[in-house]
Amino acid sequence: MSTTVILSINKDPIIASSNLQVHLNHLSEWYDIWRVKINQNKSIYTTFTLKQGICPNITLINVVIPKSDTVLDKILTWEKHLQTKRLTLNNRMRMLRPLLIRNKGSTLNTKLIMYKSLLKPIWTYRLQLWGAAKKSNTNRIQTSQNISFRRLANAPPYISNHALHNDLYMKTIVEEAHIFYTRFHKRLQTYLNPLIKDLSILTLPGNPIHRLKRK
Repeated sequence: MSTTVILSINKDPIIASSNLQVHLNHLSEWYDIWRVKINQNKSIYTTFTLKQGICPNITLINVVIPKSDTVLDKILTWEKHLQTKRLTLNNRMRMLRPLLIRNKGSTLNTKLIMYKSLLKPIWTYRLQLWGAAKKSNTNRIQTSQNISFRRLANAPPYISNHALHNDLYMKTIVEEAHIFYTRFHKRLQTYLNPLIKDLSILTLPGNPIHRLKRK
């Protein structure tokens, strides 16, 4: 089954959540009739609001749908989101320390494979969106990667981070963001949905290019 997005809009968060819950109840009945098995853990819901309010939990077939792990701040600087990602990376690194750092029997290539499989997917998730954040915010993830590479390779302090990336054939966060966005932008052009296909243009749909007035 393809990905389905349900949007519920209302000034009152209770009403918005209630409308969404009614639609999910109808879907639950349809799933039950056609014997479709749903994994609720792969479903997420996100609340977009500028007001301080609490939205009720949403359930699908009597199971609470988890909230999205993407944290959006008021002006979309991605600061809180990247702070959360950095904490997640730190916790995962502590769990993998016996395998990645203290394990002297594994080769460097094996440790890099484990990094790409267990740590890198944490920060590359939705990189197409937050990759355009300012440098002070993306540096949180870049610093985490620098520390990880230094520990994996057991590099001495005089080895620069640039040299580490080159020797390990790994890209920086900015380079990865450019690759991810370019790949995502090209993929948009192949969609049949015109609303999605319009996102592949370089300017806003129907919005002419404006020139800034010189002072």
